[in-house]
Amino acid sequence: MTRNDVLQWLILRAGLSAFDEDLGATTSIPRLCQCAKDCCLACNRDELLDALYTMPREYAELIKFLWVGEGYHPVSFERVRNIDWTDYFLDGDFHVKVLPAGVAHYRELSQKIEQTAAATLA
Repeated sequence: MTRNDVLQWLILRAGLSAFDEDLGATTSIPRLCQCAKDCCLACNRDELLDALYTMPREYAELIKFLWVGEGYHPVSFERVRNIDWTDYFLDGDFHVKVLPAGVAHYRELSQKIEQTAAATLA
């Protein structure tokens, strides 16, 4: 299991925590860093950005409300992936909407994390 897998598990967990059916759960880079710290996983902003960027689109939809035209509208990360995408995550909150394949992947990663922890303690 890679460090990126663990960080994606953390992101999916955040998305499953308390969510709006249409948008998923609201989070931010500082909140995700704090969650990682609470799980005894020190990580930095760049590692989280990499985990968000490499999150397979079938696992989660990443959504942010951006000013478009005359108001705020939900904009999927997929629309900004190939432009200045880091600002998408660094400036304020965004939503993580976990999709069915992401739920299955989260469960798989959870089992691997538990097995790794058990092996470490043995």
